[in-house]
Amino acid sequence: MTRGLLVRLGLYWSTLFALAIGSCTLTFWILASATGAFNIGAQELFLIRAVGLVALALSAAGIFFIVGALRRVTLPISEMMTSAERIAQGDYSARAQERGPRELRSLARSFNRMAEQLGENENARRALIANIANELRTPLTMLQENIEGLLDGNFARDDAHLNLILGETIRLANLVKEMRMLALAESGGLILQREPTDLNALVRETVELYHRDASKRNISLHAILPEEAYLINADPARVQQALGNLLEDALRSNLKSDLRVEVTKLAPPHAPPLAQVEVAYRAAVIAPELLAGYFDRFYQNNPAPDASTDSGLGLAISKLLIQAHGGAITLTSDTRSGTLVKFTLPIQERD
Repeated sequence: MTRGLLVRLGLYWSTLFALAIGSCTLTFWILASATGAFNIGAQELFLIRAVGLVALALSAAGIFFIVGALRRVTLPISEMMTSAERIAQGDYSARAQERGPRELRSLARSFNRMAEQLGENENARRALIANIANELRTPLTMLQENIEGLLDGNFARDDAHLNLILGETIRLANLVKEMRMLALAESGGLILQREPTDLNALVRETVELYHRDASKRNISLHAILPEEAYLINADPARVQQALGNLLEDALRSNLKSDLRVEVTKLAPPHAPPLAQVEVAYRAAVIAPELLAGYFDRFYQNNPAPDASTDSGLGLAISKLLIQAHGGAITLTSDTRSGTLVKFTLPIQERD
């Protein structure tokens, strides 16, 4: 509540108090003069009564006005208190009516925005728990079924079944690791080990790590690097992880035979130069209304048969890692250019 509203309330109560005292005093004088308590003439008595009655009428009107004004102030506050109690009990649909003085209307708008945000956070929390439970259920079910089969003698205790159990265990461990990193990145607790890093060399090394996977899928993976070396002040492991997540998603989503990673330099006006890394491939066109949520947690847009191996966290982690380095990431998708994922990082100026 602003200072202006407090001053207004103070004036209302002071005026109400003064009018009440004045009304009581005038009533006393009128009654006293009517009963002959004062030895005054008839003309003076008539004048006192007339002035007193007029003053009483004005005082009554003033009290009525002040009480109405106070009601216009206190009623919205009472409604907000009731809505706040409903929110405290878990009803995030509660809203306050925007009425009363300007300050209270502004307060009601802020209150409603807060209630809306709390509701969205609660829905996101529930969705996150449901998604985590769903992602954990598959590997845990596989582990349980295979271990029970081995113990019951239904499965042979051979390397094939042990490797299957090991693979699900690794998948489960990676999922927990990704969730922990996502939580650290979102809370600002992720520590970056920054150092001067050659971005071109880092991209070349990352692309080489995925050549084997691309060959298995009959996809041509290649990097287009400039002759000039771009130096960035970054945590090389985290930048490589961000790019690796984008490449994994591209390999799962790719419907054609070409995957390109290109590094270029951007020179924004009145701003330091940026290095841009572009991952380009052909895949099913993403609907415009889905583009905004592409980097959300547990978002999956993979038509490939092995899409179930995607936890849905890699893209969200990539976005947070790039932002933690002072960069930005964008996505476009159309039938002409294909899918283009671009992220930028500040270039470190050379001494």
